[in-house]
Amino acid sequence: MKKIILLSVILLSKAVFAQIPVWMNTFETPSDLQGWTFYDTNGNGNGWMQGQNIYHNGTSLAYGTAGVLRHSINLVPTGNATGFATENDWIVSPEIDLTSAGGNITLAGYIGRQRSTHASVSRDLYIFVSTSQKPVPGLADFQQLATDAQSAGGATYRFSASNNLPSDLTQFAESLVNISAFAGKKIYIGLWSNRISSGGAPNSQNINIDEMAIYASVLSTKEVKTGKALSKIIENPVSSSLQIKLDAALKENNTTVSVYNMGGQQILKTKYTKNINVSEFPAGTYIVEVSDRIVSERMKFIKK
Repeated sequence: MKKIILLSVILLSKAVFAQIPVWMNTFETPSDLQGWTFYDTNGNGNGWMQGQNIYHNGTSLAYGTAGVLRHSINLVPTGNATGFATENDWIVSPEIDLTSAGGNITLAGYIGRQRSTHASVSRDLYIFVSTSQKPVPGLADFQQLATDAQSAGGATYRFSASNNLPSDLTQFAESLVNISAFAGKKIYIGLWSNRISSGGAPNSQNINIDEMAIYASVLSTKEVKTGKALSKIIENPVSSSLQIKLDAALKENNTTVSVYNMGGQQILKTKYTKNINVSEFPAGTYIVEVSDRIVSERMKFIKK
C-alpha cells in the first residue's frame, strides 16, 4: 500500500468523505493507462509514462515502489533524456463521464516531487468538455486551451502542493481541485509537460502523480438514494474495527458490506454487522459500500 500524506484531514473529511467516488486511477500498472492518449511532439522518446516513482535517495536518483504517472527528464535514474529544453509532451485521459454527477465535484490528486530542491511542485490541468459537435478532443484543442490559459494569466485548474510537500520523497501530498463547473458533462483531462511559469507557480516536469480520483456530492442514479450518504462511519480513521451506523432506509438483515481498495478491487464482502474486522488490512484509504440491492451508499475511510 502506498504512503499518502494528507494535506488536511479536516479538509479531506469535509470535501471528500461526504462525497461519492465516480472515477479513479491509481496508475499501478501499464494497463491503467489504457485509453489515455500520448503526444511526444519533439519525438525524442521521452514523455508521460506509467512506472515506478523516481526520487533522489540522498546520493542519486532511484526508483521507488509506487506505481505512478510521471513525466521526468530522466528516462531511468542513471540517464537523462535528450532535448529537455524542447519538451512539449501531452497526455490526455479517456472520456470521464460526469453526466450523473452533481453538487460539489472534487478532483483529488496525490503528487510527489523527485528532489528535495523542488520546493514547488504543481501541474496545470486542461479540461475539455465533450460536445455533440466535437465529442473527442485532438491535440490542437488542448494546445489552444493552454494558449488561452496563458493569455488569461494561468490555468484555472491545478494540482499544487507547494507548501505541503513531505520531506520523505517516497510519499505523496494530496491536492484537491474543485471542478463543480463540469457537473453533468463528459470531460477529458490533459496534462502538459511544459515548464512555463503561469500564475506565479512553475510547473515541475519532475513530478510523480500517484493517484487521481473524482468525487461528487450528488449522484443521480437509481442505485443511490441520496447524494450524501446517510450511513455513517462511527470512527474514522479506523484501527481494527470498521463500525457503520446504517441509514434508516437500510435494514441490517438485508444489507451487505463491500470494501474496495483505491484500485477499485473488492477485497471484502460480508453481511452487515456492527463491527467488521479490518485489522489485517494494510494502512491506507478504502471505499466501503453498504447495499440492500435497492439502496446503495459509498463512504471513504482510512485504515491506520
